[in-house]
Amino acid sequence: MLRCLKVLIAFVLILGLMYVGHGFILEKAGRFLYYSDELKPADVIVVLAGEETERVEYGVNLFKEGWARKDKIILAGGPLIWKYTWASLMKEHAMYLGVPKNAILLEDRSRTTEEDARFTKEILKEYGYRSCILVTSPYHSRRALKIFKKIMGDEIKIISAPSTDSWFKFDEWWKRRRDRARVLDEYSKFIWMLIFDLKGN
Repeated sequence: MLRCLKVLIAFVLILGLMYVGHGFILEKAGRFLYYSDELKPADVIVVLAGEETERVEYGVNLFKEGWARKDKIILAGGPLIWKYTWASLMKEHAMYLGVPKNAILLEDRSRTTEEDARFTKEILKEYGYRSCILVTSPYHSRRALKIFKKIMGDEIKIISAPSTDSWFKFDEWWKRRRDRARVLDEYSKFIWMLIFDLKGN
């Protein structure tokens, strides 16, 4: 009886600690998805498709600031609807923001982050590029970097540079439906990736 009482008390204490500290735990869980390297010049900037404007805008800003040594930006994203691809729409956006047409390379076949990495690697090898700055959203940055490093190996250096002006915020993300959806989706893809060896989207 005394043992059961001790177990019950311990259980109640654990629940109490989880309730009191859940905000701290959840925020840490959200921030785990984020990874950013110290920004350094690279041969080319790679922008992954997704979201509305933030990824392209940040990639273009980096391009204009001169972080791409070869003056090229790769826009990665495959079929979207009819004849349009993510990459083609991103190209229009980048040109509207002032990037010269001849500075843009398109990777327009990919449907997943893994395919982004595989098809982008083909372009990098074709042009002899040995390093890239990888632009995506904050919540996608750790998984994207993990996938790109696995695919690129030691051949190509990758610098993670997630967008700094994103709609997604890590502070109290669990209180907002859209933010919750992104975090839960990323974790499900992380688990899927670990189980099935880089098959995440």
